[in-house]
Amino acid sequence: MAKQLEQLIKAVYRKWKSEHLAADNLHPDEEAWACFLEGRLPKEENERIKAHLLSCDSCAENFTLQLKLKPAFIKDVPAELLEQMKNLVSPEVRPSILEIFLALGEKTLEILNTTGDVLVGREFVPAPVLRSRRIKDFKDEIMILKDFKDIRVEVKIENKRGQAFDLTVFVKDKQTHCVIKDLRVTLLKDDLELESYLTTSDRVIFEHILLGKYTVEISNIESKIASILLDIRK
Repeated sequence: MAKQLEQLIKAVYRKWKSEHLAADNLHPDEEAWACFLEGRLPKEENERIKAHLLSCDSCAENFTLQLKLKPAFIKDVPAELLEQMKNLVSPEVRPSILEIFLALGEKTLEILNTTGDVLVGREFVPAPVLRSRRIKDFKDEIMILKDFKDIRVEVKIENKRGQAFDLTVFVKDKQTHCVIKDLRVTLLKDDLELESYLTTSDRVIFEHILLGKYTVEISNIESKIASILLDIRK
C-alpha cells in the first residue's frame, strides 16, 4: 500500500511539473539570478523565478551551486566599536571580596558588618543569621570565614588592648581543606603595600596593626584571586 501511494505521488508531481514547465520555460539570465540573490527583483518577477525553480531541475541545481559559491561579505569592525567592546570586557576576572567592618574597643570586638561567616562557639554562622540573633559583641578575638572560587579564607582578628590588633590569614583548598602554599598575601593601606608574605605554612600573620581601613590581597603567580576589605574603628 505504501509503495503504491509513493508511485501515485510521483505521478501527480510529474504531471504538475510538465504542465508548469510548458507555461514557464524561460530560464532566468545571469542578471536576473544576481538580482534574485540580492533581493532586488520586483515581487512579481521574484515569485516567477521561485516557481521556475520548482519546475526546472537544471536551474535548481545551478541556483544551489551559486549559493554554495557565493563569497561571504565581511565588513571590517570599526575601530571605535572595537575599542568600546574591549572596555566592556575586563582583562582579568574581578575576585570576590570579603568585607569586614569592626569596632575595636578596650575589651571587646564589635561586628558592624561582614559578608563572611562568623565563628560562634564551634559553629560558623552566616552574617544574616548572626544579625537576626543580635550577636555582635566578642571578647578578644573573632574568626571570619569566606569561600572563594577555589580557596577557603579564614581571617582571625585579635584585640591587643587599645588601638592595635593582630590579623591572621589562613588560606586552604576549598575541597580538601589542605594548606595552599606559595600564594602571596599582601596587606595594603591607601594602595600602599605594608607587608607581604608567601604562604609557606598554614597561616600569615600581620602583627600590631593600627585602626583604619586596609585591603588584604591573595594572589598566585598569574593574578589576584581574593580580596579582603577591613574597616576597623575604635
